[in-house]
Amino acid sequence: MKSFCFAAILSCLVLFCSTVISTGCTASEASELSAAFRRAADKVLPAAVKIISHVQTSEDRQMMQLQIPALKTPPGRRNPGDSTGTGSIIDPQGIVVTNNHVIANAREIEVELPDGRHFLAKKYRHDPETDLAVIWLDVPANEKLPVVKFGDSDKMEIGDWVLAVGNPFELDSTVSAGIISAKGRSLKKARRTEFLQTDAAINPGNSGGPLINLEGEMIGINTAIASRSGSYEGIGFALPSNNAQWLVEQLVKKDKVERAWLGVDTKPVTPQEAARLALKQAAGLIVDYPVQGSPAEESGLKTDDVILSFDGKTVNAVYQLQRLAERAEIGKEHEIIFVRGGKKYKVAVDVRPLPPAAGLLEVNQGGVVHYTDSLLGLLLAQTTPPMLARLNITGQQGMLVLAVLPGSRAEKFGINVGMVLTKVDGQAVPTRKDYIAVREKSSLSEGITLNTVLPGGQEQPVVIRLE
Repeated sequence: MKSFCFAAILSCLVLFCSTVISTGCTASEASELSAAFRRAADKVLPAAVKIISHVQTSEDRQMMQLQIPALKTPPGRRNPGDSTGTGSIIDPQGIVVTNNHVIANAREIEVELPDGRHFLAKKYRHDPETDLAVIWLDVPANEKLPVVKFGDSDKMEIGDWVLAVGNPFELDSTVSAGIISAKGRSLKKARRTEFLQTDAAINPGNSGGPLINLEGEMIGINTAIASRSGSYEGIGFALPSNNAQWLVEQLVKKDKVERAWLGVDTKPVTPQEAARLALKQAAGLIVDYPVQGSPAEESGLKTDDVILSFDGKTVNAVYQLQRLAERAEIGKEHEIIFVRGGKKYKVAVDVRPLPPAAGLLEVNQGGVVHYTDSLLGLLLAQTTPPMLARLNITGQQGMLVLAVLPGSRAEKFGINVGMVLTKVDGQAVPTRKDYIAVREKSSLSEGITLNTVLPGGQEQPVVIRLE
C-alpha cells in the first residue's frame, strides 16, 4: 500500500509540474521542484506516525464496575469505534505531538510507525484551547525514534509550497502538495490561536499530522478543513509551528499551559474606524473594552484606545496581541504604546495568570463574576453591558459561556463558547445568584432546559439530560 501511495504522490507531482511547464517553466526547473518535494517528504515520512485511539467498550465498562483492570489492547488489534489520526515524533525518546481531538475520547492510545513498530502511550497532556496534545510513548531505553524538526512558521508567506503528511482514510504515509493560501485565520474550535490556511489536500485521518516546508521542517500541525462534504474541498487549516512549539514546551515542562492575562477585547483598525478616530493610518488594534478589574483596566486602557505595540512589537491583528500577551512573563511590567485622542502614550502593565477555565466551584477573579458549573462542565461569567454589546445581543441578560470542558455534558449537547444562558428550566437567570438558585432545583434525570442566545441575538433551546 505504501508503494502505491508514493506512486500516487509522484503522479500528483507530475501533474503539478505539468501545470508549471504550461505556464512557461522549463522541464529542468520542474524536475528541481519534484526533487525538492521528494527530499522534504523523505525527511518527514519515517517520523509521521499513525495514532490509533482505542475507545472504551462495554466490556471495559463492566470490568471497571467490577474493579477488574482492563487488559491492554494487543498492538495492531482494532475495536469497533476506534479512530485513527496522525502525529509527529519530535523527540527520539518518544514524544509525539498531535491534535487533541485525535485522542480526546481514547481509553488507550497506540502509535504505529511507518516501519511497522507499535508503541502504547504511557501518558498524554493536552490544551483544548488550541486543539493540541502531546503523547509520551512507552519506548525501550535502547531504542531511538526518528524525529520531525520544527521550522519557523512566521517565515512562511502566502504562495509558499508546503506538503501535508498523514494517513487520510487509513492510507498510510500519504503526502499531498499545495501552497500557503492565507495566514492568521481564526477557528471557533480553537479560539486561542490563529491558523495557516493551505490548499494541500487534508482529509479525515490527516488531523495532527505535519505540514512541512521544502526543507522538510514542520511549520504547522494539520487541524481542520472547511468542507460541505466532510472531505477535502481545497481549504485546510494548520496550527503554526511557532505556536505549537511554545505549547509543547509548556506541556512537557509543566504538564499544563500557563498563560498570562491582559484582559482586553480588541478589533483591527479598518479605514472606516481610522476615519472615525481621526487616525493618520489604519494600524494597530482598537480597544473594544478592558475587562473589569483586569491588568488592562488597571493600567488605564479605555474603550477606543488604539494599541500600537506590546513590549516593542507591533500589533495589527488580534492574534498577534493575544500571542504576545499570553506568553508574557507574569509579575513583570510590560510596555504598551497606544494612541488616544490623536496623541501617543506609553503605559506599563503587570500581567497576571489567566483565570482558570475549569476545575473550581466558584471563582471571582479580575472583578468579573465567574461561576463554574462542574456538573455540566461550564465556566460562566455574569454578563455586563460591554460583553453584550460585543456579542450584538440586546434586551437579554444572563451567564456568558467562557469555556466548555472537553468531554463534558455541555459539550455533548452542543453548548459553545460565546452563548449566553438567559433561562434555566423556564426561569430567568440574569445573575450568578439566580443561576445557582435555579440550578440547585434542576434535575439531569428529568432534563435541564437551557435557553441560549447566540452572538447576534438568535435564541436556541438546549436540553441536557442523562444519557
